[in-house]
Amino acid sequence: MQRLFPFLAIGLFLATPSLESQNVIQSADEKELRGIETETAKLEQQNNSALAKFFAKDWICVGPTRVLSKTEFVENIKYNFVTHENGVNPYTIEKKNVQVRVFGDTAVVTYIKEYRQNPDTTKFFNEDDTDVFTREAGGWRLRFTKVAPVQTQSASN
Repeated sequence: MQRLFPFLAIGLFLATPSLESQNVIQSADEKELRGIETETAKLEQQNNSALAKFFAKDWICVGPTRVLSKTEFVENIKYNFVTHENGVNPYTIEKKNVQVRVFGDTAVVTYIKEYRQNPDTTKFFNEDDTDVFTREAGGWRLRFTKVAPVQTQSASN
């Protein structure tokens, strides 16, 4: 047992940098995923179909009333671009309470997406969104999005 102790101590010592490097990798992944979420909100607000570059080929969006494929979503963005006089939507998009969880080559990002009207910012609605990403050779790709309306809470008397 006394002969085994030095090897166990060395093993624990060598394992520590590995655990630290995993934390650094997760932090870099989290930062990259948060950046993607920020960029996609900006591109969606601008009706810019370039946001599809973050989507996997088989991406789908599941909403409360329908499911959209990547192709359908991109077509909707192009249509919105034309109907808004080749410009930005008449509302702002902000992602709040963003939570990122990385599980190896899969990540789950949850957030509340707030749509606020311009110029009357008192008019808004929120979505409770979940995005699932997978890591591919080119980086993180959005594979699945689930959208649910946020229930408004009435004031209790």
